[in-house]
Amino acid sequence: MFFRKLAKDTAIYGGADLVGKSIIFVTFPIIATALSPLAFGALELIGTVTALLGMVMNCGLNNAVQRYYWDKETVNDQRPVIVTSGLVALFFFGVGTVAVSLFLLPFVLTKVHISGLPLTWIALVAALILMSLRQCHQYILDVLRLHFASHKYLFISLIGNVLSALFSVLVVVYWRWGIDGLLTVQASVALVILPLALWMIREDITLDFDSKWMLQLVHYGYPFIFAGLAYWLFGSMDRWMLAAMSSIEEVGIYSVAFRFASIVVFVSTAFGQAWSPAAIKIYSDNPSIYRNIYAYMLLLLLFFMLMVGGGIALFSGEMIGLIMSKEYLPSAVPLTILCFGIVLQSTQQVTAIGISLEKKTFIFARLTWLTALVNFVLNWILIPLFGATGAAWATTFSYLVLTGSYLYFTQRLHPLPIPWIRLSLILCLGAVLCAVALALNQSSLSWSAIGTKFLFATLLALLGGVIVPIRKLCYARKI
Repeated sequence: MFFRKLAKDTAIYGGADLVGKSIIFVTFPIIATALSPLAFGALELIGTVTALLGMVMNCGLNNAVQRYYWDKETVNDQRPVIVTSGLVALFFFGVGTVAVSLFLLPFVLTKVHISGLPLTWIALVAALILMSLRQCHQYILDVLRLHFASHKYLFISLIGNVLSALFSVLVVVYWRWGIDGLLTVQASVALVILPLALWMIREDITLDFDSKWMLQLVHYGYPFIFAGLAYWLFGSMDRWMLAAMSSIEEVGIYSVAFRFASIVVFVSTAFGQAWSPAAIKIYSDNPSIYRNIYAYMLLLLLFFMLMVGGGIALFSGEMIGLIMSKEYLPSAVPLTILCFGIVLQSTQQVTAIGISLEKKTFIFARLTWLTALVNFVLNWILIPLFGATGAAWATTFSYLVLTGSYLYFTQRLHPLPIPWIRLSLILCLGAVLCAVALALNQSSLSWSAIGTKFLFATLLALLGGVIVPIRKLCYARKI
């Protein structure tokens, strides 16, 4: 019964984001082709920097609000105060972040001109505004998710993504305004939608915000800055190191691969948006079996994500060759590798659960910094040898280190009854699938090759279905 509800919530709350980002995914090849690899690589670099600034602005407030909103010790009257206090804190952090960034803008512009990147100060200012507005939007969406307000969540998520994607194509392809126009129109759309989004959570907005709650939320959330900083480093250093050790064009090749791999991210995010509020509720409502549910959820999640990521990896060459121009064909192999890295990354939603339950959030920061160091060393070794493919391998192995470290500390702090043999077998299936996907990678369309891949994927899916105890998952209360 629980798993049916979780699947439904995943479809409603995560599915809204999935549909919206799928529209972006459909339009990005058009934008990437119009911008050229150099411009697209520059756009990706801007995205990595603003992602860092957004993380500082957020200060873990979204995580903190989700932690306390449905806490058993939180009474109903306190919930609007919690949301408003978090929103006020987000506003002040946003003003400070943008102010410091504008102060440094002349220095950044000098570097941009030296590098010959096709953008001006307009793009940089628009990127800062867009970053701030997106943090506000995400905060509001997380509040709606806490309310399980599916229709509101669906509307805000879709209208923002659809309008942004459509206007971006119009500006870049038809008007030829480049990166400046692209970021400006995206910031404008986000600004127009913000009042409507705030109106959607009006019942949780009050003038009676509490400074004590602000401090408590910040105290809980600030460790996520350090964890997020390290996560940003090993999530973006591949692009920076590719630019420094290879070329901006290679950054564009790698970024296209990552954009296609974002299909797997969409599915993982959809699950996470339903799982994060449900996980605490499972812990509170099912004290006798919640550990079993967590353990078997790890198996189910890994198996399902392997089917999604492995399927894309198998047909990565055909996808790139069919959709993108010839200059992006080298993205196929990095895409194959990245798919499996994102599969491993998705399991962190369960492997880290014990650390969260024990409120040892400092462990996240330490493990993520360790993984960032591992990622740096691997990129340093592999990029000169294999370029974007080496960066993809470094990212995948880093995700393996991180989720494995999370599981290790979860088992130390809050042990789960992991069926280790079943877990090992699923990982072996994933390794075989990765090897076959790399061996059969090709950009030309061949129906015989497509049929062979499809039969192979079907066989692995059947084997995985035998390994994963689906019946136990469906009747979790009998575990």
